[in-house]
Amino acid sequence: MTHRINHVTVIGAGTMGAAIAGHLANAGISSHLLDIVPQELTPEEEAAGLTLDHPKVRNRIVQAGFERMVKAKPANLFSKDRADLITLGNLEDDLETAVKQSDWIIEVIIERPKPKQELMAKLEALAPPHAVISTNTSGIPIHIISQGRSEAFKKRFLGTHFFNPPRYLHLLEIIPTPDTDPAIVQFMKHFAETRLGKGVVICKDTPNFVGNRMFSFIQSDIMEFAIENGYTVEEVDRLTGPVIGRPKTATFRLFDVVGIDVAALVGENLYGMIPHDEDREVLRGPLGSAVLKLLVENKLLGSKTGQGFYKTVVDDKGRKAFWHLDLQAATEGKIDYLAPEKPRWASVDEVKDEPLEERLRRLVNADDEAGDLLWHTFSRTFAYASKRVPEIADSPRDIDNAMKWGFGWELGPFETWDVLGV
Repeated sequence: MTHRINHVTVIGAGTMGAAIAGHLANAGISSHLLDIVPQELTPEEEAAGLTLDHPKVRNRIVQAGFERMVKAKPANLFSKDRADLITLGNLEDDLETAVKQSDWIIEVIIERPKPKQELMAKLEALAPPHAVISTNTSGIPIHIISQGRSEAFKKRFLGTHFFNPPRYLHLLEIIPTPDTDPAIVQFMKHFAETRLGKGVVICKDTPNFVGNRMFSFIQSDIMEFAIENGYTVEEVDRLTGPVIGRPKTATFRLFDVVGIDVAALVGENLYGMIPHDEDREVLRGPLGSAVLKLLVENKLLGSKTGQGFYKTVVDDKGRKAFWHLDLQAATEGKIDYLAPEKPRWASVDEVKDEPLEERLRRLVNADDEAGDLLWHTFSRTFAYASKRVPEIADSPRDIDNAMKWGFGWELGPFETWDVLGV
């Protein structure tokens, strides 16, 4: 069978679903973007005399998601007129019409198996025989989502995990199951690379796949080590950002961007799904877990709430400063923030103008706190990554590409290992 993708249905108009529809539009591909029907009127709808049957009400959720996507910064769309390629609808009125004209249906709904399984049952009944069906789950095993479906359905079903925002993050994880037709896997890989501009990593159908599996371990391990050894949030981010070839979000600012509640939930869910992983206790490090729990309980969830590991403080002259959480106080149940101090180490200052490879070699051998932290995180990451091949991916290159394309690293774990020496 020759596959083509001319029209797509994206189910779920949250931040990711709407952004995927936007990125498809960037590639000139039309789509339907669908979401659920509201069960209650808003006060504004009641005042306007609308009912639950009114189209404006029934499409309120998808309309809101679409508008957020269009207005988002950085922009999801190459240009605003690309939005014309997206048709809005809801799952009760428009699912059949949308799906029957689609060549690819991608599910981007709530991260729970049961709703996804129920949706797949509907899609099996409605989708044309040639259509590819996929899930954008960030961690639920793909074979669980397709449980109960026919052999024919499973042949055309796979995971397609975009990283947010999809316009800017290069990585697309494609996750087949043992039942997925290899020809469809290769077609989707080619389509994603040539039409969507993606860097594709083929992942094994294991919890959290490649990028988020590595992310959960690395973030948890650094946080536990930092708290145990008295590092500050600011110090850790100074050492784990651009100086080692990684984005400015580094470690703790990345927690804020991802969402502290999301990161905590991802780690906890992953822990339960990997009893065989010799390092899974890292995900429940007592110090880091206590800090995450405290922040979640106090609704200090990062960027989306305006405060997490960092908060913005404006002085009496209107100048902004980014204060950082006192980690030691947080382990004792206290929320306090420290003024920025711009931490410096002679070892870091001495190599700041050197090429990345030279910086890495000198920093991990530095006889100071900077060297101690970097040697710890590099050595632990190398060991963990090496034990995940071939469990989560077939080759070291796949893990390297996932971290470079999905998290903005200049060098992946194995490439860094080569630089430092095996």
